[in-house]
Amino acid sequence: MAEGPPDGNKSKKPSEAKRQNANALIASKLRGYYDSIVDEGTPSQFLDLLEKLHDAEAEAKSKKT
Repeated sequence: MAEGPPDGNKSKKPSEAKRQNANALIASKLRGYYDSIVDEGTPSQFLDLLEKLHDAEAEAKSKKT
């Protein structure tokens, strides 16, 4: 008698081609999400906070010298 799964029961492990297609689809979706976030730009409130931080750091440096 032959060993292994019967002809009607193929291995449940996905083939290499299916795995590559799934990885390509995931990569494409992630790239799309990333691009949409980049296109949104930086919120003005965040830019204001960065400017305040920069000003505070510059003031702290000027007090040290």
